[in-house]
Parts: sequence; structure tokens; C-alpha cells
Amino acid sequence: MLLIKPAAITCALITTLALSGCASLKGDSDAAPVSADALLPAYYWTLEEAEDQHGNRNQGLFGGDAEPLQLRFDNNMINVSGACNRLSGSYSIKGDDLVAGNLMQTMMACEEPLMLREGSIKTYLETPLEMALEAHPHSPSLTLSSDEAGKLVLQGKATPQTRYGSEGETLFMEVQAQTVACPHPLIPDYQCMRVRELTYDAQGLKTSDSEWTLLYQGIEGFDHQPGTRNILRLQRFVVANPRADEPGIAYVLDTVIESVRVME
Repeated sequence: MLLIKPAAITCALITTLALSGCASLKGDSDAAPVSADALLPAYYWTLEEAEDQHGNRNQGLFGGDAEPLQLRFDNNMINVSGACNRLSGSYSIKGDDLVAGNLMQTMMACEEPLMLREGSIKTYLETPLEMALEAHPHSPSLTLSSDEAGKLVLQGKATPQTRYGSEGETLFMEVQAQTVACPHPLIPDYQCMRVRELTYDAQGLKTSDSEWTLLYQGIEGFDHQPGTRNILRLQRFVVANPRADEPGIAYVLDTVIESVRVME
């Protein structure tokens, strides 16, 4: 039986997080049932522990200097980052099991530890994996296991869509290479990024740009490097009930479209 311990997650909470409706899967709690179909896409799942089929720690999944392996579930697709190449493919939930389809990947060559990561995670995903979900709303955990491959333990971090309760709005933003001093009521010597929004047509050609303006906040996932001009694809979210010192809009990095080093 698929083990889902709902903890504090209920159908009402899932609705608040803009997730799909709950299925009739029940765990060990008296809380309302929660659906794995709804829970998996609501979080980014980062690898915490891994065992091989003999119960030994699988060091091959942790070698190299890259970020830890991460699984993302979106629109019935599973995406794997943190290995040498990015992997993606369809997935389905069949009874108690997570079943990945044929995985596609980019074709880069990397240092041996990252190649080993890639081969190891593909070995796990090539076989149906029994799921166990610990559905705590702030830090859920996902365990995937099979007799043939071993066990993966992953920790969930809420996606921006889950945290802000909407799909957000996609926009393109150009960020100048240098920040500039800007007045701030609480922070002396505050620096702002100079930005402008860009629009593109269906062929990817720029059609217009807005006036340059100062951005008095950061962009989640983006680290501005002085001397580098960037064009970014972002998701913009409305922040519900922001604090007095918090902006009412949040920007989250989707992709760096262009990054150019500017000569002084």
C-alpha cells in the first residue's frame, strides 16, 4: 500500500496552494486524504540519502562538486538535475509505484564523478519504484525504493507556484552590468539593479523594451555579478499579505537567456 502520512497537509491546504484535488489515498493519520499526483509537482525533491540494493550507502550519487541531485515533477514529466546531463521523461503513478518512461538527456561530457551520478540515478529510474511520502507541508520527504536498485530518500522544497499560490506571470528582464546607489529608508548605501522589461514575438525576436528603472529588491535564484549584463526569463508573483518591509511582488529566475561580460 502506498504510504502517505498527511501530517498537517489537508485538501483545504492543497487548494490554498493552488494544487489539484485530493484523491482517496490515505495514510496513518486521521487527517484528510492527500494525493501523490498533487503533492509531487508541488515541491522540488532534493536527494538526501541513497542506498544500493545491498543496503549500503550509494556514494556514486553524491560525488563531484555540483549541487545535489534534484527531481522535479511537472505536467506528467520528471526532470533530473545535478548530474552531468539533464534528464527528462514522462512518469506515471501505478498503484504504489512511480514508473518513469524513457529518459531523454543532453549530451555533454563531464568529470567522472558527475558521469557516475548520471549512470546511478538512471539505474534507479529504469525500474518501478515504490513510493512512501511523509507529507509535512513545510518539509515533506519522499522515499523511492525497489529490490533491484535500492532506496532514495529525498527532501521536498515548495516550488514558487506552491509558495505564492499561483502560476505566476512570465516576463523577460534585462539587467545592467553595474548596480547603482539608490535611496532606501532602512538600509544605508543601498545598491539597486537597473532593469527593463523586454518583449519578444513568436519567433523569439525582440519587439520592444521599456524604460530603465531601479529594482529595489532581489531576484530569487539570480546572483548579480558586477560587470555582467544579463537577459533573464522570470516568473513574477503577487505576494499575498506582505509584511511592511516586504515588496508586494516577487521575482523568481526561470532561465538566464543571455549573459555578456561588459568591458569597463
